[in-house]
Amino acid sequence: FGLMSGLGYFAEDMVDRANFPDTPIGVPRYDDEPSHEPDDDAKYVPEPVKKFIGDFHKAFRSKDLSSILALYEGAWNDLSEKYYGSTPWPKVEVIAPFVDTDALFLVLYKEMYYRHVYSLNSGTMVTLEDRVESFQNYFNLFAYLIKTNSDKVDMCLPNQWIWDIIDEFIWQYNDYARFRAKLANMRQQAVRDEEVEKNVEFVAKQADIWSSVYVITTLNALVTKSDIQNILETEKREGTNDQSSGSMHFIKMIGYYSLIGLLRVHTLLGDYHTAIKCIDSIDFTKRVQLFSKVVSCHIALFYYTGFVFMMLRRYADAIKFFTQLLTYINRIKNIHARSYQYDDILKKNEQIYHLLAMTLSLCPQRCAVDEVVLTTVKERLNEKIVRLEQGDVEAYSEMFKFACPKFVSFATNFGNEKASVTEALDLQRTVFLNEVQQQLVLPTIHSYLSLYSTITVSKLASFMEQDNHKVPEHVFRTYLLRLKHKTCQMTWTGGKPSEGERACISDIAFYIDKDMVYVQNHASSNLQNRSQTQYFVDQIRYLKPCLDTFCARG
Repeated sequence: FGLMSGLGYFAEDMVDRANFPDTPIGVPRYDDEPSHEPDDDAKYVPEPVKKFIGDFHKAFRSKDLSSILALYEGAWNDLSEKYYGSTPWPKVEVIAPFVDTDALFLVLYKEMYYRHVYSLNSGTMVTLEDRVESFQNYFNLFAYLIKTNSDKVDMCLPNQWIWDIIDEFIWQYNDYARFRAKLANMRQQAVRDEEVEKNVEFVAKQADIWSSVYVITTLNALVTKSDIQNILETEKREGTNDQSSGSMHFIKMIGYYSLIGLLRVHTLLGDYHTAIKCIDSIDFTKRVQLFSKVVSCHIALFYYTGFVFMMLRRYADAIKFFTQLLTYINRIKNIHARSYQYDDILKKNEQIYHLLAMTLSLCPQRCAVDEVVLTTVKERLNEKIVRLEQGDVEAYSEMFKFACPKFVSFATNFGNEKASVTEALDLQRTVFLNEVQQQLVLPTIHSYLSLYSTITVSKLASFMEQDNHKVPEHVFRTYLLRLKHKTCQMTWTGGKPSEGERACISDIAFYIDKDMVYVQNHASSNLQNRSQTQYFVDQIRYLKPCLDTFCARG
């Protein structure tokens, strides 16, 4: 940390190194190699890497965004694949002499360094020390941004890198939460391992490291610092676009991406109402959007927004966002076929198809779904869709587990109570399956109602069977009320995503008057309207040649 003390925002008390456990045996570390003086260590850095570091630092200091982006997305990945496919990049202490010990650049390099460490062997090489040091580095970076006046922030980065900083910050928080849950589980299973005990003791004492409170507070501080909500509200009200540049643009964008980060964190914690309120400032009706500047940001925003809508039982809105996102991915995925993000795009694409299939099964269709998307869903998930239509709760459970985010428990107890690594997932899946259970009988009632314009409650109830027994009329009336309630949902009308209007999303509307059920079938009305429209279109096409002939003769 001494190399970067020039930032002036170091809180050594965030990490109690006196209680720091040793690195697990067998995990490769630079410290396992023979020690060298810094000057001697430099010769272990390949010349192309030295040149890359020099060029990267020069582009960073000159604020040349096009060069920074080319080096960040191109050269960094190429050199990682060539020289560091199974080992970490050189440590900060090694490359510091190449950049004149530039504290700010070294913080950013360290952020990329640990991101690469996490990517090695699917994260199996990450030690507890790596997790804590990466946290401390984020703490230093964000403290600098929050405490420095916006016009004094000496930093200018491309949008992709800014988004990646926020995205990786949240991903490492999520990964640490799972790591902490595994430690708690191992301790409660009485795993007698000295290393485990050291790690548990350290994590229990250092409760602030990667805590949910710290992550949420930091993201909120970045949002406040950037004043992004007022900027977006002003743009929405006046129809203008903010033209900030340089460090001001950097602060604006990190605040904007922090809004999306808050949506994501609150979703991971299962707080869906707060999650959707975090993006109230974003105007989804604008033609040109800030989130569209970075593909992974666009995908994350629509994925988490759609998922939140699904969990809030706003199925029509969820379908709208899932459909738009699938259409977007189908349009851009071939362009990014050689990108390092391509595999992530394909995985997220498959998850969204599963979420869309479940949402469609829970939402009586009055929602417009692109025919290409609908056909693709049926082709990809035909077997699973059949199981969903049959009311197979296990199918819902399997698909939810595959497609949902990796949930986080707000806190992990290291006591004697029974703990589970999947506790957060199990809780959210139970909530979702409870909703599914309530709706299993509704499609059958819906199908019967669509056949009638009027019918008695007793006759309708006689069609229903559960476990080979007729459903009593008083029980069936509760089912009708449940259908009425479930099909009346909040729908987004173009304002704030957290707001909307109550509307019936079913293709049928009905009401009960004493013993009679009166039904209006919107689908039949729409079909009749379409038939009349098609008649006039066909007649126009039929008469057009005659009209052209008359015009030619005239």
